[in-house]
Amino acid sequence: MKKVIWYVLHNSPEIDAYMNEFQSERPESDMQQEFPRWFESKIGNLYTANDPRCTPDLFALACGPSSTATSVNSCVVNGVKFVVHSRDLKRTTQNSGICPTGEKPGEMYYGQLEGILEFSYTQFKVVLFRVKWFDLAKRGRVERYNTSQTL
Repeated sequence: MKKVIWYVLHNSPEIDAYMNEFQSERPESDMQQEFPRWFESKIGNLYTANDPRCTPDLFALACGPSSTATSVNSCVVNGVKFVVHSRDLKRTTQNSGICPTGEKPGEMYYGQLEGILEFSYTQFKVVLFRVKWFDLAKRGRVERYNTSQTL
């Protein structure tokens, strides 16, 4: 759960200013371990003081997700339906493939969606994808978690 919380915080651009503040206050600190607790305290103080900077989304991020995740076979993110590969095996139409561009020009990856975990926050839900990635240039495979946008 600590990794999920860090991953969501690290990939939430609305908290960049707070990350910068933490790094300037504590340059020697382990960001991944200490930032979530610091952020929760900071936003909690803003919430208690009725500070307008404490938006409902920031407060939800500070509180973290519910303690349990829901495993789902499909979801819709930004109008696109994603389905896990095991469900696609039994169907004539398939939608478990993912093909994003890489960081370098012309770099492409292909992946099969192996699992979807849904985490509920007070204001929104976050979905994490387990994807089996294939680097077509190297003909190798790398497995990792990738996230989608909030629902």
